[in-house]
Amino acid sequence: MDAGQALNRLASSSGLKLTKVGANSYLLAAAARPPQEPKSVPAVPRKASAVAAQPESPSEDVIVHASKRDTSLKHFPGQWERIDGREFTPLGVAGTEAIEARSVGFSSTHLGAGRNKLFIRGIADSSFSGPTQSPVGQYFGDLRTGYSGPDPDLRLVDIASVEVLEGPQGTLYGSGALGGIVLLKPNLPIFGETGGTIASGASVTWHGEPGYDASGTVNLPLGPAVALRATAYRAQEGGYIDNPATGRKDINNIDTTGGRAILSAELAPGWFVDTVGIAQHIDGDDSQYADKHGKRLSRESLVDQPFGSDFALAGLVVRKDTGAIRFRSTTGATRQDVDENFDASIDDRIRRLGQHSLARAVSNETRVWRPMAGGFSWLLGFSTVSNRYEVARDLLEGGVKVDLSGVENKVRETTLYGELGLELTPGIEASIGGRYTRSSLSGSGQHLSPFAFAQLQAQDADRKEHRFLPSASLLVRPLDGLTVYARYQQGFRPGGLSIANDTVRVYRNDHLGTAELGMRYGLPGHDRFDLQANATLSHWRDIQADFLDPSGLPVTDNIGDGRVWTITLNGGVRLADGLRLEAGLAWNDGRVTRPTDMLRFLLATSDAESMAIPNIARVVARGAIDWKTKVAADWTLQANAYARYVGHSRLGVGQHLGEKQGQYVDSGVVLRLADARRALSLTVTNLTDEVGNRFAFGAPIATSEDQITPLRPRTARLGFELTF
Repeated sequence: MDAGQALNRLASSSGLKLTKVGANSYLLAAAARPPQEPKSVPAVPRKASAVAAQPESPSEDVIVHASKRDTSLKHFPGQWERIDGREFTPLGVAGTEAIEARSVGFSSTHLGAGRNKLFIRGIADSSFSGPTQSPVGQYFGDLRTGYSGPDPDLRLVDIASVEVLEGPQGTLYGSGALGGIVLLKPNLPIFGETGGTIASGASVTWHGEPGYDASGTVNLPLGPAVALRATAYRAQEGGYIDNPATGRKDINNIDTTGGRAILSAELAPGWFVDTVGIAQHIDGDDSQYADKHGKRLSRESLVDQPFGSDFALAGLVVRKDTGAIRFRSTTGATRQDVDENFDASIDDRIRRLGQHSLARAVSNETRVWRPMAGGFSWLLGFSTVSNRYEVARDLLEGGVKVDLSGVENKVRETTLYGELGLELTPGIEASIGGRYTRSSLSGSGQHLSPFAFAQLQAQDADRKEHRFLPSASLLVRPLDGLTVYARYQQGFRPGGLSIANDTVRVYRNDHLGTAELGMRYGLPGHDRFDLQANATLSHWRDIQADFLDPSGLPVTDNIGDGRVWTITLNGGVRLADGLRLEAGLAWNDGRVTRPTDMLRFLLATSDAESMAIPNIARVVARGAIDWKTKVAADWTLQANAYARYVGHSRLGVGQHLGEKQGQYVDSGVVLRLADARRALSLTVTNLTDEVGNRFAFGAPIATSEDQITPLRPRTARLGFELTF
């Protein structure tokens, strides 16, 4: 045997877990399962571990990577959720929607793949992805996947885990983290091992066309301390919307192609450099909305509404992840192009609205930290961000294209931040932190009328903003396994410029402060019983929101102050060996409490419902059951069934965006039969074939009164995986 094989055998027989962390360095950690139950851990060939993530149960504590100072869960004072990457494997080439199906605090609009906007913990501003920053920060590892613009919908192939950190998280992550953080943690290259995995699947959609998906990952050593991990994938989702006006059926096919590569090298003992590249293209034949009162899963559109989303990321990470003092510097550049077409026809006038948005960002974050040891921990960091976001629109009628007004926003941020954690007694801990940000803002317009140009000249589009964001927390562990915490955090988004036709607005930064009280008992998957409970109150000043101007185009402005109450419960119980039941519930109540005069004029009503924060359901509930058993010496059968109820919410702000959406049940079941190298899976979603209405929006100029976005009809996928 070589050293790795010998150590792996020793670790397995001793109830330990072996991880290779360098060219000739290994880490021994606690066993995946207690040593007295070794028979429950399937034997795994060493070669297969290079690519395929192996089944394991959590140890007595886990690390919250999104905390940025390697805080273990029992020391972390906040609401945090981790989804193991293996849960996405039997789904094929899954996207952000798979995260939403597994959470009650995470939600999204459903305009289309690569065009959606994400929300966490009841913090939502509008239905559109305009010049404002998303209220959710998105990261691939430590790399920002963007600053403004829609969710790129990166596919969850070869992902180690997804962490959802509920917010705001302004102290650690800066602007754009009002609701929280979504962190995709990829599997990193493994030194000294060659291996790969391939997966494929075919799907059938009721009332629609079939689909397929394929993906592959390879891990290659390029030297004793250099390795490459590369992933490629492609998927086609069959359409299910018919258009009687054009006579076409199943018009909304979506094709996704992408890949990424990570090159890792150990330059010195414990010091690593990762070079990351990601590219993804989404091509949609048509939009996925339907007519509310028309035939099931159909709509009358006079023009086709194709869309496309291109995303690219390049990054460099220098890291030292072990030792008393740790270091990480991350530099990344992203580009996202989104092309959309909407039906803007009026009566028999056939018109098409085209919209092109381009987002480019360059960022760097460098931090040094000390994990909790000897009663204290600390973190000190510096970051810079430069972002450019532009939107151009045109209107096509009778073969003549007219350019509409467009806008460009530029933001440059420089930030210094830090956090200190103290263990006051063996069962009481406190932390305090702060972040100071200096932002430079500028904006300009294109294709402006003389009236709009005069408005722009009169506005202060170029300006500077300063913001200090404090945070504080207190954590108590009164009983073994029980953690109680209180936390205060703030977040903000910088202002900007918004232009639609002859309307020019300079909107201010908005600011959110959240007080939070929560508790945790037990660890999911480890203890027989676990429970998390959390209650928050957020005060939101100068809320930035997108609404429709009189011409039907999205425009951004501050709409007033508001408050958001949120209560969440998540828990589970192990009913027997291999059988676990889990459930979750979220209750949200968000209101604009001090609307601006502009908002009052826009609504022309004092109805309390019109002041609701949009896109967030009042109640979201989820239940699931997991079952796992051995069916042969080397084969394991796993099953998961879930149901998720999404209550009523409002589409957006304004008289044209008051439509109700939600009040549906999504459901699914996953079966997977696997040994160490092969797996067969069967996945069925929307078991009841419910239509529902996930998003009452399809085209901005046309009124939304008759628009719904149905759930994908019942879809069954049969998949196969092979590790070599």
